[in-house]
Amino acid sequence: MRTYEGEFTIEQPREKIWAFVTDPHKMGTCIPDLIELNVESETRFRSLVKVGVGPVRGKFDLTSELTVTEPGKAASLSIRGGGMGSGVDMKAQMELGDVDGGTLLKWRCDAVISGPIASLGGRLIDNEARKITEKVFANLKNALLALPDEEVAATDKTADQG
Repeated sequence: MRTYEGEFTIEQPREKIWAFVTDPHKMGTCIPDLIELNVESETRFRSLVKVGVGPVRGKFDLTSELTVTEPGKAASLSIRGGGMGSGVDMKAQMELGDVDGGTLLKWRCDAVISGPIASLGGRLIDNEARKITEKVFANLKNALLALPDEEVAATDKTADQG
């Protein structure tokens, strides 16, 4: 098993970030090299992605399932699937916390890769898996930074009315 983790701060309210990370239509688009996204429910989506490790190139069909572990604060995303005779089983965990001026998002991802891709060599696989995982969270951060201010106002108003 390989483990990757990181954190970043976004100058947005936690409620706004929570709404984004728990929306499969939005979260699914953060997957790098996404070819196709099919949202099946509020917590489940399938994605077809391009994968390349060393000289091996192909597509992976992945099923993702979101589980809220602490509403408004913590969730996990299980990702399973494969392609090219190989498989991937990942669990990404996200935790949100309030900090001065915004929200701290901490993440951790545990991944198991099997099949021919796994046999290409530990360092090559580790570097590619790390790169893909970090790209997902970099895409997430960029998407959150790009949210329009009107959406912040609407989220704040909704919170005040509730």
